Amino acid sequence: MSGATHAIVQAPPLRGRRTERVPAFAYLAAAPTLLVVLLVVGVPLGYSFFLSLNRINPITHRWIYVGFGNYAALPGNPDLWAALGRTAYFAGFSVIGTTLLGGIFALVLNARFPGRGLLRSVVLVPWAMAPVSVGVLWSFLFAGDFGGLNGLLNDIGLSSLATPWLGNGFRALNLVALVNVWNQAPLTALMLLAGLQSMPASLHKAAMLDGAGPMRRFVSITLPWLKPSLLFITIIATINSLMAFDILWILTRGGPGSATTVLSWLGYLLSFQFFKFGEGAAVLYVLTALSFLLAIFYFVVLGPRRTLPQSSAGLAALPGGKRVKTMATLPPFRPRARLLPFAASRVLARGGFWATALVVFLWSALPVVALLLLSITPAADLIRTPATVVPSTLTLDNFVSVLLPGSVAGQVSSVQAERVPLSVLNSFLVGASVAAISVALGTLAGYAFARHEKAPAFRISLWALLLTRMTPGLTLVLPFFIGFRTFGLIDTRTALIVSYCSFLLPLSAWMMKSYFEGVPRSLDRAALIDGCSRLKMLWKILLPVARPGIVATAIFCFLASWNEFLFALILTSTPKSQTIPVILAGFLSQAQFYTYGPMFAATVLSIAPPVAVAFLFQRFLVQGALSGAVKG
Repeated sequence: MSGATHAIVQAPPLRGRRTERVPAFAYLAAAPTLLVVLLVVGVPLGYSFFLSLNRINPITHRWIYVGFGNYAALPGNPDLWAALGRTAYFAGFSVIGTTLLGGIFALVLNARFPGRGLLRSVVLVPWAMAPVSVGVLWSFLFAGDFGGLNGLLNDIGLSSLATPWLGNGFRALNLVALVNVWNQAPLTALMLLAGLQSMPASLHKAAMLDGAGPMRRFVSITLPWLKPSLLFITIIATINSLMAFDILWILTRGGPGSATTVLSWLGYLLSFQFFKFGEGAAVLYVLTALSFLLAIFYFVVLGPRRTLPQSSAGLAALPGGKRVKTMATLPPFRPRARLLPFAASRVLARGGFWATALVVFLWSALPVVALLLLSITPAADLIRTPATVVPSTLTLDNFVSVLLPGSVAGQVSSVQAERVPLSVLNSFLVGASVAAISVALGTLAGYAFARHEKAPAFRISLWALLLTRMTPGLTLVLPFFIGFRTFGLIDTRTALIVSYCSFLLPLSAWMMKSYFEGVPRSLDRAALIDGCSRLKMLWKILLPVARPGIVATAIFCFLASWNEFLFALILTSTPKSQTIPVILAGFLSQAQFYTYGPMFAATVLSIAPPVAVAFLFQRFLVQGALSGAVKG
């Protein structure tokens, strides 16, 4: 064995070695995904850009070509600058909040303790909920006259603190950002947890032997290891914050006044309220450019840096090219006198950990428990003044009126309640179809990208897919609406399936690429040597190995489809194709007290599938897809 090793080490390097040839199968595997993305993203983006170069009269349908006139007029628009400032504040609040909270959640969930699986499932519930469901819940909790938060203050004797929470502009902006953090922090926690669980335990053991404490190990080992994960998380959190629309639509609709009008909402107002399609498209393209520039900035600041050979002493090489400082490069450890005996400090640390775990549980679970309580509270109790969170009785009539409209004696049937069963079916059919298409095409493309990422064509394609993720959905909605209306697809499930694939197919390809990167290339070579064709090798050998990644990707695609609101809001108009998020938003438009109970019952039904996934597949999601996605 040693001789063989010596021969390998001493073998002279190959000179003039050519770059590995990309087989035709790789291009064929990636072609369907790239073609679909080109048709459902590239063409609409091009059309939307063309709109931004025109001023359109919606009454006369007259188009006036102005070139970059719409863009040139933006610097002189005070509404744009105000919206840009709110967007920066909202995004900064959201990114910092989700990163800090997600990091705390991940550190707690990475420890071994009884009930960790349950807590991990509970933490994932807010993320699994649709933003529309989140907005419906928190809009009632923040309501002024009979809201849940004011009811709680009344019940505990602090009624003097009760206030219309969303009535003040700056406070409303902060509260909406806080709700966005509550919804998005679990995703950050999931990604960081995947990175923590992939970290070799030997790193911390060696540092502990050298006398390093928890904080020193965290700064010198954990943070450097998580740096690639933090880069990915920061980009995703920033994009999600910049593109936030659903929660704003439900909670404030840009108000009070224009206090929560961010760039995405301003683009929506110009395009779909004032019918200034060209000006609205220009604002949305500015938002796209802002997302792209921030992503480049994050890559420069947080991305990997080249290390000179002579400066590599004292650095420990980690998988994936990461390096962390060893104790030799750190200042010498000087033991400090203990303020408390070892046993007492250990008990105190353990108590602090359990207190933090309890806070994490309450932060994640209490709003969901409040939603469940509201769904079984009589409608009359929901509008009592002074507000209270203690119902006079509990009832299942709200669920009966939603699942079996008209069957509750003496209860007025709500139009929206009657639409809930069909909307749930629509959401399931659309979600299942989108997941199947995205996984089938994304798996083929992911394999090609993973094996030939350095090829120029695939490198450019990967950046193109990343660019589609930075495009606001509002930029695509108007071209979709015009195109689908031309082909008679408006108000159909087909329109929803096609539009959802525009943002889920690139995500599926990226996730499967990350997973295939963890599959040894030796499996490919062994199968090919045994006479398998590349297609048979992929079908018989690699797909069984990648099954966890495929299932996890399908789950993510289904949940994203189930929770999507913007495309369904614009592209559907009748119950035959409307999904459950649109129906939930319709409840708020009725403003009738007897619909509140059914609205909360429908909200519970809308979150049931995502919550079930969070509880049943939480371990699978962490260890399967995300552990590979973070490595990418």
